[in-house]
Amino acid sequence: MKKLLLALSLLAVPAIAPVVLPSPTLAAAPSALGDLSSFQTIATDTLKLVDAGDLAGAQKRITDFETAWDAAEPTLYALDKADWMVVDKAADGAISSLRKPKPDAAKAKVAVKKLIATIQTPSAKK
Repeated sequence: MKKLLLALSLLAVPAIAPVVLPSPTLAAAPSALGDLSSFQTIATDTLKLVDAGDLAGAQKRITDFETAWDAAEPTLYALDKADWMVVDKAADGAISSLRKPKPDAAKAKVAVKKLIATIQTPSAKK
């Protein structure tokens, strides 16, 4: 009987006590450049277009990225020159891959994926 009560009490403790698990971090560490989510959205849209085989649409969308990036340059460059340059280099690669006379979808996909990864963690790419 004592063993039964002990067993039941051991089973009851986990049911009564809340289990607190650490929550996984889904977002990348914040960049010194601040919120780059709008740029990531454009780059992700571009990748979807490349994946769909719509390279003309991807060219237009990467131009949207370039326009927004250039407009934000004075602010972002002042926040962190090194991080800005890392993202800018990745952006140049994605832009040039899609602006070739006959863009290669596989190469464009690699370049746009690199841009997305760089936007997510620009300081890790230094």
